[in-house]
Amino acid sequence: MDYSKIFILLALFVGLISMLWFVIAALLEENVPTLRAGEYIFDYVVVGAGTSGSVIASILAKHGNATVLLVEAGAKFGILSKIPLLTTFQQKGINDWGFLSTPQLYSSKGLEDARQCLPRGKGLGGSAQLNYMLHFDGYEGDFERWSSEYNLENWNWSSVKPFLQAGSARPFERLDINPDYSLLAKAFHGASMEFLHKPWHFRKARYNIKNGLRYSVYQRFLQSAYKQRNLRVMLSTYAKVIEFALDETPYRKVYAKSLWLSSKDDKSGKEYNFEVRIGRELIVSAGAYQSPQLLMVSGLGKRKDLEKVIGDIPSFIPEMPMVGHHLHDHLNLPLYISMDVVGPTLNQRSLLNPMSILNYLTTGGGHLGNFGVLGHIDHHGSNLSDAYGLTFFAAGAIDESVLMSISNFKKSHFRALFPRYYNTSQEGFVMISTCLQPISRGSVSIQSSNVRKHPFIDPNYIAEKVDIECTIKAIRAGIEVVKSEAFSSLGVKIHWPRIKECIGSFEHNLEQDYPSDEYLECLIRYVGLGSHHPGGTCKMGTNIGNSVVNEQFK
Repeated sequence: MDYSKIFILLALFVGLISMLWFVIAALLEENVPTLRAGEYIFDYVVVGAGTSGSVIASILAKHGNATVLLVEAGAKFGILSKIPLLTTFQQKGINDWGFLSTPQLYSSKGLEDARQCLPRGKGLGGSAQLNYMLHFDGYEGDFERWSSEYNLENWNWSSVKPFLQAGSARPFERLDINPDYSLLAKAFHGASMEFLHKPWHFRKARYNIKNGLRYSVYQRFLQSAYKQRNLRVMLSTYAKVIEFALDETPYRKVYAKSLWLSSKDDKSGKEYNFEVRIGRELIVSAGAYQSPQLLMVSGLGKRKDLEKVIGDIPSFIPEMPMVGHHLHDHLNLPLYISMDVVGPTLNQRSLLNPMSILNYLTTGGGHLGNFGVLGHIDHHGSNLSDAYGLTFFAAGAIDESVLMSISNFKKSHFRALFPRYYNTSQEGFVMISTCLQPISRGSVSIQSSNVRKHPFIDPNYIAEKVDIECTIKAIRAGIEVVKSEAFSSLGVKIHWPRIKECIGSFEHNLEQDYPSDEYLECLIRYVGLGSHHPGGTCKMGTNIGNSVVNEQFK
């Protein structure tokens, strides 16, 4: 009798029961204090239960007696949001808004219709329940620059840092990827020692993961606030339009009088519209795409353009031309690098290994317990064009059907980018090169007064040549790292994409891993992917001409 197999099966069974307990316990915590559709008055109304909304609503409810209503267009997230490695399978599902960009002029040429997929979380926790759970503290120089450029005294690093520290997960609420995790993690750590003379900041990956399960701001903040009697939540409810009015003071200030909401009957599909009056403040935290959408359908924006879509706007509502503008996002270039040794990295062999499954079920560790990113390298110079980053994603086998469905790649370009797509046991990793402070700016605009219709989203990736130059600096830094002594024991090989539009006169020195700038620019424009880090559409500043909100977010 083979007792070792019996032992493994028994251990897997015990582990499965243990993990099911953690998952069931996490789901049971979601005793949401929901409220049915109807006319109400609340002191504070928060639109959007994402990363910001979860924190704001919980703090308002915990630290005062004011009544708080949290409005969320989605419902609860399911079990896929709990298990870290399965997070990709949520995209294009019921908890993803499923936005697509407008056809891009300067990028995305290797994607269908030159359109980027723009996933956003729809449900309690928002994109914090859909993202890859990686934690970043932010860069001190960015806050100092923003504070100086826009005269925002309360937003320098010394002012913001205490709040970032207070909001950060405690050590037992996060997962750090240490050098002993794998051979690739060890090589990354070795490179950090080898390149001490470089102005590069090596950071091991840090995840918002606890006991092998996602642990975002939703779990940390909002779930713990559900017991507060002054907090109520409306699920599957859209914020339809903000109704503004003039106050009775001599200053005649415009304020948000009420919020019109919309929900649908599950059985009949009939839509119900109802009004919630606002006692103190309305807080719009619907993300970089839908916050400006709600403002614009309510009459805040460039009046001439809005009236073509929503009709006449009351004369007392001021024109705010910056609403929806200044959109920016990171554009990544992924490069596949194979390894001749067992990492182990993410592939069918490592994921189906019984000991790997047992490790996750009993301890929450191993491949299933994180998303595969092992570390990052940042570089910040005196100019924004010198701010670039590298991310090392330990994916040896790239699943064609999964990644193509969430990236919108054309098949030919996907296969050029990942030439070993067919090998389910391949060892390797993806090196992701990014310009951290892109100059290119896009916009969000509305096509209808109905918020159920998606807005037009134009990231306008790499419209400015300086963003290309910045990304090329990142790629060349990455080549240097991959060809270092620390990585030499892995038997690495960079697989330069043989994209037909980029080969020929641009294809010089690929075998020596020194491609031309023209070739790299072509790659970026054809197979660069958005990072899903949008921002800027409700920009903070000092006046209506350069921003949407002041330093108090008003």
